[in-house]
Amino acid sequence: MKKLTSFTVLLVLAALLLGTFVGCASDPGAVTTASPDGSQSTVEEAVTEPEETYFIPAQTFGGDEFTVLCPGVGDNEWECKDFFAENDSDDPVVSAVFRRMSLIEEKFGVKITLNVDATRGTIGSLVKRDITSNDMEYDLVMQVMSNAYTLAQNGYLCNLAEVPHIDLSSDVWDQSYLQQSSIGNVNYFATGEITTMDNDATWVMMFNKRLAANLDLDIYSLVKNNEWTFDKLLELSKDFYEDLNNDAKADEKDKFGIATTIDFIQGLFYAADGRIIRKDNDDIPYLDFNTERNSAIIDKIISIYYSKNKVTFDCHDFSNVNPSVHLLAQAMFEEDRALFYSEVMQCAIRLREMETDYGIIPCPKFDSSQKEYTTHSVAAVTLCAMIMSNLKGNTERLERAGMITQALAVEGKNILTPAYYEKSLKTKGARDAESYDMLPIIFANRTCDIGYMAEESAVANMYSQMRAMVKKGSNELASVNKKNSKSVEKALNKLIESFEKLK
Repeated sequence: MKKLTSFTVLLVLAALLLGTFVGCASDPGAVTTASPDGSQSTVEEAVTEPEETYFIPAQTFGGDEFTVLCPGVGDNEWECKDFFAENDSDDPVVSAVFRRMSLIEEKFGVKITLNVDATRGTIGSLVKRDITSNDMEYDLVMQVMSNAYTLAQNGYLCNLAEVPHIDLSSDVWDQSYLQQSSIGNVNYFATGEITTMDNDATWVMMFNKRLAANLDLDIYSLVKNNEWTFDKLLELSKDFYEDLNNDAKADEKDKFGIATTIDFIQGLFYAADGRIIRKDNDDIPYLDFNTERNSAIIDKIISIYYSKNKVTFDCHDFSNVNPSVHLLAQAMFEEDRALFYSEVMQCAIRLREMETDYGIIPCPKFDSSQKEYTTHSVAAVTLCAMIMSNLKGNTERLERAGMITQALAVEGKNILTPAYYEKSLKTKGARDAESYDMLPIIFANRTCDIGYMAEESAVANMYSQMRAMVKKGSNELASVNKKNSKSVEKALNKLIESFEKLK
């Protein structure tokens, strides 16, 4: 989990103001003590966080290649750029990638290499081919969460708890996703500080500061005062629509309260702490979709999202206008034609050319009784670390894979994550102090469930049915559950049985 403590926030803020990362100032860390004679003295007290450690071998690996299989250039903006950089750079993230890569290569005596031709769509077949041939071509696989269960079910992955030197208890691994993605307390994949792409894939909301000011709105205060709820979002957005081109149709040329994609549906569902699948005391998942709370959540989502209400512009309804549908929602926000824009964090960072200032906030709570703001990372682009099972046949390769994978995660926390925050917070329009308060809230409480994460399986059928009923504008939870529960439970049982057999 990308934890941004208050101390780290101050460091990042200092970096942006001073142009470089600095240590904590003496005054905040100073402690004044009284001597027996009544005089006072000031003692500097260091403010530090516990250092993460990892295993450094007594002997390095003699320049061996350490090959990472991850999405390459064919995935366009979702190409993984976390593990290799040709040179240092003025870009803080590229510089961090280069520095982490150089540090790992020097400490372990390896050369990090990538398969640049791989994509999310081909990684599965590349893993299968390597397993079948036992070539052991890859030391670390970084594949998206939505494909991870298929790889695990097929026996292609190691139980990460059994990989030497990988410490899943360390906070460099996202503990929330480990708990939610495991089955029978077994994890075959993990995400966290090793990559920035789980942050890039995290669902957020943005608001147009000019439009908010025109309405005399302080959005940040709503979030801080526990008033940022579904009802408040609807209240602010429901009367915003204007037919700007006077064609009597709600389309991409008009003005909406919210501009977004179809993924806004699960964005709101998990923001409300909804669940499709839960787990029992033995960490075994079970279907729990047809509940009163889920029904209430879906009712609210329909009121916000359903197209005929003219509150939300879903760009997926206009693929005939532009096949790159997300650009329609982005343009609407950039042109001051949407009060809110909801997308993943990577899309927020893309708004550098936007003239109007904007703010980044979490999705709203279901209501004020909800304890925390929660969010999720989009499974189709959230990268997870995996170690292929054929490495178990070579003890040295398996140990090396574990050492370097853990080291990459630790140095991700030390080097990569601070740079990611620096770049995110330097984005045009997100330089105000309130932005520093929002990102920790957004990244600290990510939540999800197997009913969404296992997208390649029929386990996720209920999730797709939920999206369909919201698009339709009709809450048919009970009938949808009745119609699909058998197929979902069958697929879920198959998934559980495969994990049990692998154990």
